[in-house]
Amino acid sequence: MAARKKQPELKDEAAKYAGEAVQALVELMRNSSSDPVRVAAARELLDRAHGKPKSESVVPAGESLQDMVRAAFERDEP
Repeated sequence: MAARKKQPELKDEAAKYAGEAVQALVELMRNSSSDPVRVAAARELLDRAHGKPKSESVVPAGESLQDMVRAAFERDEP
């Protein structure tokens, strides 16, 4: 029972650092020498600002993986 009462306190305590945490992500996105770190930081910022993108993969019944890959490449061709 005591653990449940501490949840709001923990949330309030963590909220004190939200601005600093966002700033840390911005710093990583801008200054990291690692491309994966910069991409991960940018993704985290975008997810918090706009929400995670919804996965909308509709597969027509009976379409094979090979057909789906071929169609994807055909869409991307100029």
